[in-house]
Amino acid sequence: MQLCSPLIKKCNNQDGYAICLIKNNIETGIGRFPPKLDNEQGRILFNFTGDNCLRGINYTVTVIMHCDYAAETNSYPELFPHDDQQCNLYIVWKTALACVPRTQTSCTVVNNGLYYDLSPLTRTSENYVIPIYIKNKTKSPKIILNVCQSILHHGIMCPVKSGVCLDDPEKPNRYSNLGEVYKPPFFKDGILQIEYQNGAICTQNITTPHVGTTIYFKCDLEAKGPPEYILGSGIKDCHYQLIWYTAAACDIETLHDYNVKKAGKCNGINPITNFTYDLQTLMNKDFTVTSASGVKYKFRVCDTLMDNSCGNNTGVCNSKYGTSLGQANANLIWQQGGPYLNYTNGDLCENGMSHYTLINFFCELQGSPSRPLLIKESTCQTIIHLNTDLVCEKKIKCATDNNDEINLTSLIQSTNNYIIKVNDTEFHINICRPLVPTQGLICAHGSAACKVSISSKNEYTNEISLGFPEDSPTLNKDLQTVLRYVNGSQCPENPTKTISSNFTFICDNNNQGLPVYKHYANCTYVFEWNTSIACGAVIGDWVAPCIIKDSFLSYEYDLSLLYEKQPLHYVKSKQGKKYAINICGGEKCCNCSAICHEYNRYGSLGSVIFDYSRNDVKLKYSNGSKCNNNSYTSEIRFICNESIGIGEPKLLLVSQNYTI
Repeated sequence: MQLCSPLIKKCNNQDGYAICLIKNNIETGIGRFPPKLDNEQGRILFNFTGDNCLRGINYTVTVIMHCDYAAETNSYPELFPHDDQQCNLYIVWKTALACVPRTQTSCTVVNNGLYYDLSPLTRTSENYVIPIYIKNKTKSPKIILNVCQSILHHGIMCPVKSGVCLDDPEKPNRYSNLGEVYKPPFFKDGILQIEYQNGAICTQNITTPHVGTTIYFKCDLEAKGPPEYILGSGIKDCHYQLIWYTAAACDIETLHDYNVKKAGKCNGINPITNFTYDLQTLMNKDFTVTSASGVKYKFRVCDTLMDNSCGNNTGVCNSKYGTSLGQANANLIWQQGGPYLNYTNGDLCENGMSHYTLINFFCELQGSPSRPLLIKESTCQTIIHLNTDLVCEKKIKCATDNNDEINLTSLIQSTNNYIIKVNDTEFHINICRPLVPTQGLICAHGSAACKVSISSKNEYTNEISLGFPEDSPTLNKDLQTVLRYVNGSQCPENPTKTISSNFTFICDNNNQGLPVYKHYANCTYVFEWNTSIACGAVIGDWVAPCIIKDSFLSYEYDLSLLYEKQPLHYVKSKQGKKYAINICGGEKCCNCSAICHEYNRYGSLGSVIFDYSRNDVKLKYSNGSKCNNNSYTSEIRFICNESIGIGEPKLLLVSQNYTI
């Protein structure tokens, strides 16, 4: 399937199809290119018509483009279920490319030392819809809203910046703005609430210039439903009000205590999102972890060890001394940052106390080791970290949400944390993800940044969490990229607040470097990071005979080194087509083009782009030989790899008239 161009390969030996159905090794063209675009009523639909299906009826395929901010841009289409005789097929494609720019705000608040987080209520691919039941109305109005971000515009025509919108089918102007995303949640008179302001012009009440909306949140650990409209509000006073009973309105400590009571057999539920952690597939197998001194610890998840060398019901065993470090149980407990097991009632250790072990589970980062890691071993306590994709629930997008996206994904660490040393203090940091488990480091489970002191024995002490990765990077007023971690340890000078940390990424001709600690103020640790990654995409120049230059950061590369040993490089497609590449001397060697295939030229140089977010340089070529009603274009990407030397080109993509 291709959406915006015909298929590269023929379908049933014919060109011109965008969608080909392959069934029992028989190819049928069910969608010809180009499709008909339907973008009425806030929808984006591509309608394809194909060959004959049944009794003179042709195939039709409707591709529904659906906004989903979480899907980013690398998602795949999904075919709706259908039977063998069905001629009308539907495909939904969730992608961030179908979304309009959104307005966002922080979704957390601290009140009287307790932390509240409403971000699990934010929806990335749909809105909340609340009906308003009014007598004598044939078609009831509906309130459409999202939380801490503007609403999604799929199938609705609400004003673009609306955080809350009224859909009244009986009015000529069906959609009206009930308020825009204005500020984070806050407490007023002891009630957690969110205000949406600057909606449509208020025509009922001259003292209120614009329509607004307030949502009042009530902690309810069992509630699952959407918000409820407070009957009569907004109609006369332009102030719409809703009340929302939800577990998300409970503080983190209350949620944790509730989950302890509700823990099941090796499964647990995030009381806010209702995501179920189920680790039963990890049961019935032995895990081994080795300390720095070579002592082996054997343990099981939610189960007792079959080997009774450390006593009956043992969940964690010190194999060297035959010591029980805790009796097994299957009570998987939720906490912010990930679930954990607490094995208690191990052998006596000191002062009549019994040894206990915490097994913390982390969402497995790509490239990180899946083996368990011993984080801490002391007289009465053992802490083990175990990576597993069974607890993966939410990963924030590590890029700014704007047209000139700054992508920090390449800074995410999977094997070691960034470490900044300031006198006897160390800052351990990861980007957009929790810290990589490190032996001896026992910062709060799920923290993305941690401050530690180094003892005279070179051990970590006084760990302080600098916050959790809750939100994607944003741009500040100076258009610099800022990443913020929140809800860390208790703030020492203001116990009613928690510690947070800010990382400001500054465009600089530094390949990567490290963050620099700047200062501490108002319970916030402030860091700056000078890095070329924060520059995003920068237009460069071509300097004859074969040099590309970024005048902004003063980078300069001599590409003639690629051709010291051979005048041409070649790449071959799966179909056997051979493309010749000579960036420096294309006029002499490749039909007056840098890239060619037989007599077809794939364009002349149009632009040089240094994309520091993705650590590559792109050369874009256009206006090549004629291709149907267009012309051939091509792109060469240079990706930094210091270990590969000159390297060899690889063919990434060939479409009807475009080659990479």
